[in-house]
Amino acid sequence: FAVVADEVRALASRTQQSTGEIQQMIDRLQATTAGSVQAMQRASEMAGRTRSQADQAGQSLDAMANLIGTINSMNAQIASAAEEQTAVAEEINRSVHQIADGVDRVAEDAVQGARTASELSGLGERLRQLVGQFRI
Repeated sequence: FAVVADEVRALASRTQQSTGEIQQMIDRLQATTAGSVQAMQRASEMAGRTRSQADQAGQSLDAMANLIGTINSMNAQIASAAEEQTAVAEEINRSVHQIADGVDRVAEDAVQGARTASELSGLGERLRQLVGQFRI
C-alpha cells in the first residue's frame, strides 16, 4: 500500500510538473499568437495605406498622361503656326526682293531719264543756236 501511495504521489508530482510545463507552453503560444496577430494587423494597415498611395499614384499618372497629351497637342499647333509663319516670311522676302528689283530698275530708268534730259537739253541749246543763226 505504501508503495502504491508513493507511486501515486510521484505520479501526482509529475502530473503537476507536466501541467506547469504545459501551462508555460500555452502561455508562450498565446504570447506568440498575440504578437503575430498584432503584426498581421500592422501589416494589414500598411497594406491599406500602400493601396491608398498606389491609387493616388495612379491618379497622378493619369493626370500627367492627360497633361502630356495636351502639351503634345499644343506642340503640334505651335509647329503648324511656325510653318505658316515661315511660309509668310518667305513670301514677304520674295516680295521685298521684287520691290528691290523694281526700285533698282526705277533708279536705272531715272538715271537714264536724267541722261536723256541732259542730252535733250544739249540738243535744245544747239537747236536754239542754230535757229538763232537764221534771221529773217
